[in-house]
Amino acid sequence: MSRTFSFIAFPSLALVAISLTACAGPRPMTAAKQEADRAFQYGQYDKAVVGYAEILERAPGDWQVEYRYGVSLAEVGNLAEARTHVETAYAANPASQEVAAGLAHVYFKLNEKQKLVQLLQQRGSNLNSLDSYMLLADYGIKMNDPDTATMAVNGAILLADGNNFQPYLMAVTVAEDVGDSKLATRRLRQAYTIAPKSGAVRAKAAEYGLALEPTTGLPPGQ
Repeated sequence: MSRTFSFIAFPSLALVAISLTACAGPRPMTAAKQEADRAFQYGQYDKAVVGYAEILERAPGDWQVEYRYGVSLAEVGNLAEARTHVETAYAANPASQEVAAGLAHVYFKLNEKQKLVQLLQQRGSNLNSLDSYMLLADYGIKMNDPDTATMAVNGAILLADGNNFQPYLMAVTVAEDVGDSKLATRRLRQAYTIAPKSGAVRAKAAEYGLALEPTTGLPPGQ
């Protein structure tokens, strides 16, 4: 009798296990997103690609997932598809500086200089985006385009209106890039007027041999 019971019981347990697995179905979307977001946060882009692809297949339309999926694709070298997804995210949320920066990054990797400049310049002028101008100035240097870098940093200075020293420090970098030490010094002295206690400003002033005293500063402006 015991042999008969054993023969019947084991196949029954296997069937129960298969049935439970089938009933479980796909994992919850929240778990999939948490795993993908964690991979994205730690730069595990190949893993993030798999997770976000799963999410978009099951529930398309989330701009943040589109954005992170696109950036992850760019980081693993799939630039053409990356562009599609980040552009989709930007169209859904054009106010997001994070998405705009991601799209600029993809354009830079694709060597689409005109689109990158147009994107960030329009955000700077139309949205009064200081961050976009600053990012464009940085890309101008990376692209060996001093005219774009100068235009962008001047736009940032104008928007800052003498209340933020960061555009002036960026202007120092832009001036150094073209070998204009006189302009670099002037921009640094303007930054000192705005933020005389800033560690970054003081370190740069020391590099230039400027004394840290009231007469060192110059009025902010173009």
